[in-house]
Amino acid sequence: MNPLSLPPWFLRFLAIFAILGLLTSIWALASPLMSVPDEPAHTVKAGAVVRGQLRGEPGANQGDRAQVLVPAFVGTVDGLQTCFAWNPAVSAGCSPTLSDDVSELKAYTSAGNYNPMYYAVAGLPSLFLTGAKAIYAMRIVGGLLSVAFLAVALTALASLQRWKLPLFVGSIAVTPMVLFLSGGVNPNSLEIAASMAVFSALCLSWERIASGAHWRLPLAAAAISAAVLANTRAASLLWLALAVAASLLMFGLRPLVSVLRLRFVQAMAFVVAVACGLAVLWLKSADSLQSLMGAGIDTSPARIAAIMLDKTFDFAAGYVSYLGWLDTLGPSGVLTVWAALIIGAIVAALSVPSRSARLTIAFLVAAIIVLPPVLQIPLAKEVGIIWQGRYILALVAVMIAACGVAMRSFDIDFRRTGRRALSVVLAILVFGHFYSFIYGMRRYVIGLHDESNWRDMLTAPQWQPPFGWIPLTVAYLAVLFVGAVLLYRTMTARNPVSPAPSTTPMEVRASNV
Repeated sequence: MNPLSLPPWFLRFLAIFAILGLLTSIWALASPLMSVPDEPAHTVKAGAVVRGQLRGEPGANQGDRAQVLVPAFVGTVDGLQTCFAWNPAVSAGCSPTLSDDVSELKAYTSAGNYNPMYYAVAGLPSLFLTGAKAIYAMRIVGGLLSVAFLAVALTALASLQRWKLPLFVGSIAVTPMVLFLSGGVNPNSLEIAASMAVFSALCLSWERIASGAHWRLPLAAAAISAAVLANTRAASLLWLALAVAASLLMFGLRPLVSVLRLRFVQAMAFVVAVACGLAVLWLKSADSLQSLMGAGIDTSPARIAAIMLDKTFDFAAGYVSYLGWLDTLGPSGVLTVWAALIIGAIVAALSVPSRSARLTIAFLVAAIIVLPPVLQIPLAKEVGIIWQGRYILALVAVMIAACGVAMRSFDIDFRRTGRRALSVVLAILVFGHFYSFIYGMRRYVIGLHDESNWRDMLTAPQWQPPFGWIPLTVAYLAVLFVGAVLLYRTMTARNPVSPAPSTTPMEVRASNV
């Protein structure tokens, strides 16, 4: 037992939360305000929700945005991104200064019909802070909310009986794109984190139920994650269903069936059912506020499906690093690193002895390929082809975590033969995260040009984030290094003692049903 008498799993959770929380908070400070996709709409929505306007007033015509009343420093954010968005050669130096004006004004948001849960948390800082400080704080709070569920996911993977490969492969799911999104006001980041948490916590629950170990805590974590996920975005219910299905396909139905009659399980199921019911009610009551972007294009299902399938690998870049409004693709080296790691994880997972594990990975890979066309087809006529890779990043994170869980049957001794390979891969991951970050700094500090202009960041910066880009970059690299060292020491440590079997009579009987 540690000196503070805290359980090991809780210390792991705190360590993961601290490392990822620092990384997302640095991203929140380093990215110019409103540089994260759709951030103006989500910021206005958050400022409105915490002031009691859950939906706002829809416009008179189809395609009109919702109207809300918010403080001026929130309502004027929409103009901040217009000068550099879609033009990577323009730095963020053109952005106007955000005033501290708290007078109420009418503002508009295309996120008016989004579920208010995420915004009720992210918008809290705007109640007691003003100006840019409020927006940065909203980013940090929203990022920490997402990081909490990422920490749940990785802690659950680290608590499996054979946990080293699940934890290591699961950490690959935290791509630069996940951290970048978590550093802005956008519920997409929470959707990704909660989806991974649901799958990982359920996998731990099913394994522990089958072995007679303590399973109530991971099942409660899965239920809470599911309740949050269901009320994040419109597609979140689908990701929830697929995450649950993947965990059951991996471990089979027997663990679930063996505990279905227990009141605790029924209570957790009730919590999730209520949350899903509220999400469905919200979706049914929400008015469509979509713009008519699809007019004049061929929107036949066959045509849209062909376009979407043809862009499958283009969308994949959005899983890894897209630093802005689809105007700044991350460095090719970073994309290559994660492409190699993800493909390698899929190939390895499809090579495990377990048939159910192989089927789970094949199921998730097929879903990632097939679902974008299926989801885009009904929207094409009304809104055009709007799909982005980040829209399905939640399922990609689940798939990567599933690869790690499938690979737990591999016996790799990271204290001996695997130590050198582990060091190399961790170094590559640190490089990928750092290069993506500093590339984003270059894009917004001086703009991207055809010729190399890295020196200008030092001699002629056109924009500076709070505290300056150099201190933030050094801090980011330092946190990455600490995180890599901790992961290395964890992976090369001796395996912890397996969870002690539960002595609760009801649990023992249930596990033997």
